[in-house]
Amino acid sequence: MDTTPAIIVGLPDLMHAARVEARGVMEEFKGDYVAEHRAVLARLTAAGAISDDEAETLLGLYKLGYEAGEPKGNALQAYFETRDIYAKMLAGTKPSPVALVLASAALGSFEVSVGPEGSTTVSIARVSYGSSLAGIGAALGTLLGGVAGGVLGGAIGGLIGGIVDDKKGKGKT
Repeated sequence: MDTTPAIIVGLPDLMHAARVEARGVMEEFKGDYVAEHRAVLARLTAAGAISDDEAETLLGLYKLGYEAGEPKGNALQAYFETRDIYAKMLAGTKPSPVALVLASAALGSFEVSVGPEGSTTVSIARVSYGSSLAGIGAALGTLLGGVAGGVLGGAIGGLIGGIVDDKKGKGKT
């Protein structure tokens, strides 16, 4: 078995960096989740990982999910709108891999389940961390490893955010 300890030595440092970054963003914007996400997207744009247009689209996707989680939100409608936007991004001309990962995390923030009688339920956490942590992971990954690092960081952040959402419980169906 070939083992290379060097590839995991920096994991605690990366975990610490992610915590510091997340806390810094949260403190700066004092609970304004949309502003937090906008700031993360601005960092990705400045790093050249996503375009200005992609940042606007991704902010729109975040707002869709955020509003769907509100008490009067419509998770089902927001899910289909998010899925359509993501499909358009996939079919677009040279989309950024980082933007696609973040859009995928936005779509993955919704949970679609089918009941025994065939009914479909779509739910999303009141404040979903899937998109937020995907953005933070992508920003850190981009700084450390360019676009490839941003893709990996975004995917890992989105996955961890989904776990956080599941631990908190879905707040809106």
